[in-house]
Amino acid sequence: MQRKLALYRTLFAGRDDVHALRWENARTGKAGWLPAVQGGWRKHGPRNYLPLTDEVVASHLTGDIHAGLYPLTSGDVCRLVVADFDGQAALLDALAYLKAARAIDVSASLEVSRSGTGAHVWIFFSGNVPASTARRIGAGLLREAMALRGELDLASYDRLFPSQDFLPSSGSIGNLIALPLQGECRKRGTTVFIELATLEPVEDQWAYLSTLDRVTPRRAETLATAMRPLRTGPGAQQLWRAGSTRTDPPAPAVIRARLGASVAIERVGLPPALIASIKHAASLHDAEFYDRERRRMSTWGVPRFIRAYSEDIDWLDLPRGLLETVEKLVTDAGSKLDISDDRPVAEEIELTFAADLRPAQQAAHDSLAKHEQGLLVAPPGAGKTVIACSLIAQHNVPTLIVCDRKPLLDQWRAQIQALLGVKPGQLGAGRTRLSGIVDLASLQTLARRDDLADSLTGYGMVVVDECHHVPRWRSNAPFDNYRYAGGSGSRRRHTGATSLTTSSRCSAVQSATTSNK
Repeated sequence: MQRKLALYRTLFAGRDDVHALRWENARTGKAGWLPAVQGGWRKHGPRNYLPLTDEVVASHLTGDIHAGLYPLTSGDVCRLVVADFDGQAALLDALAYLKAARAIDVSASLEVSRSGTGAHVWIFFSGNVPASTARRIGAGLLREAMALRGELDLASYDRLFPSQDFLPSSGSIGNLIALPLQGECRKRGTTVFIELATLEPVEDQWAYLSTLDRVTPRRAETLATAMRPLRTGPGAQQLWRAGSTRTDPPAPAVIRARLGASVAIERVGLPPALIASIKHAASLHDAEFYDRERRRMSTWGVPRFIRAYSEDIDWLDLPRGLLETVEKLVTDAGSKLDISDDRPVAEEIELTFAADLRPAQQAAHDSLAKHEQGLLVAPPGAGKTVIACSLIAQHNVPTLIVCDRKPLLDQWRAQIQALLGVKPGQLGAGRTRLSGIVDLASLQTLARRDDLADSLTGYGMVVVDECHHVPRWRSNAPFDNYRYAGGSGSRRRHTGATSLTTSSRCSAVQSATTSNK
C-alpha cells in the first residue's frame, strides 16, 4: 500500500496544505465540494485547512471519502494539467483532445469521471512547471481538438485545471479537480482510467499508472512555445486546419446562409475546422478574466472567452457584423457562401438635413454611408449626433436611435427636431409612443422587454449611441434592418465584451474617426 500511495502522490501532486472533500445532502440530493477544515465547514467559521496526507489519500482510495486536489501551488507552478469534459459527448471530445496530444508525442491519460458521463484527460509533469506554461499546452491542445471536432464548445477552455495562471491572493486556494480511483466509484467503473483501444477500464490501474510518461519542465516549455497562437475575434481571420490528422474533409461547394437580424450558417456538411474557426471568430478574450487574473483575484464564474454565437444541430447563428469574416473563412475552406437575404425592405421616407457638415464630419459621413454597418469613433464635441442625423437624411428610411441614458435621449430629441424637422417618438424614460419615422429607445428598456418583436418592425436603420454599452443589450434584439451605426467617444474602451459586441453588431465593416475641429 505504501508503494501505491507514493506512486499516487507523485503523479497527482498539488497543494499539500489543503484538500477538498465532496459532500452530499441525502435529503435534497444536492452535492458539491468544500475545503476540508478543522471542525467541519461552517459558512462563517474559521478556515483552519486540513492538509492532504497519506491517510487522506488512503481514505479516498478505500472509498471512505472523495477527495479533491488543488493543483496550483505556491510560486504559480503545477505538476499536471487536466482537461475536463462534460455532457453526453464528453468521451468524443476527450478523444479529440487525446488525438491532438498524441500528434505532438505527449502522453495523456483518459479517466471516466464520477458521474460516468464526463471525462478527464490528465497530462503529468516530472517537475514543477509554471501554470501559464501548462495552461498554454492545454489550451493549444483544445484548439487543435476543436479543429478535429467542431462540436467541441469554447466553454472547454474554462474547464482546464489549473484554471488560471496565478494563485489568487487574499487567502484563496484556487480551483480543485476531483481525484481519481475513488474506492466506491471504482466498483461502478468510474473515476478509473480506460484503454483507448477498447474504451474499457484498464485491468490493472496501478500497473498502468506506473508506466506513464511524464513531460519534463524543459519539454513543457518547448511545447508551450511551439503552440499556435490562440486567436479569436478580429484576429481569427484565417482558417485553422488541423495538423494532427491526415484526413481533411472538404467543405461543400456551396454553403447556405440566411441574412436577417443575424447571420445563420447551415451546418450540414461543414468540416470541423471551419466550424471551429467561425466560432473563434465570433468570440473574444474576456478582458475581465485577464484583469482579475493579473490582479491575483479569483476568476471563478468569469469565462475566458465571450461568445457571441449560438448553435443548434442545423444552424450556427452569428452576429451580422461577422459576415465579411465568415465569407473569408468559407473561401479559405474552398467553398462559397450562398446568402439568402431575408431582411425586409423598409419604406422610404422624406427627410431633409438642415445643416452643413464640417470637412471632418463630411469625411466621416461619406465613409459610413458606403456601408451597411459602421462605427463612428469621435471625441466629445466632434458632432457624432450631427453626423448620424445626416446619415438618417441620406438613407431616408425609418430609423431607431438607442441610447443608454435619459440625458442622451433628450439631446437626441432636440437635435432631431432641429436638424431633421420631425418630432421623434420614444420608448423608455417614461414614454411609450413610437412614430415609426425617427424614434428613440432606452437601451435598458430594450434589454428587459420580451414583447418588442411586433412594435420594432419597419426600421431600415438602427443607430446606437455610446455603443460601448451595447453588451447590456441582448444579442437577440429583434432588429433585422439593413443598416447599423454605432457611435462612441473612445476606441480604448472597446475591450472584452464591448469590443466583440460593438464590432460584431455595430461595425466590423467600417470605422470612421473624426476630431472635434
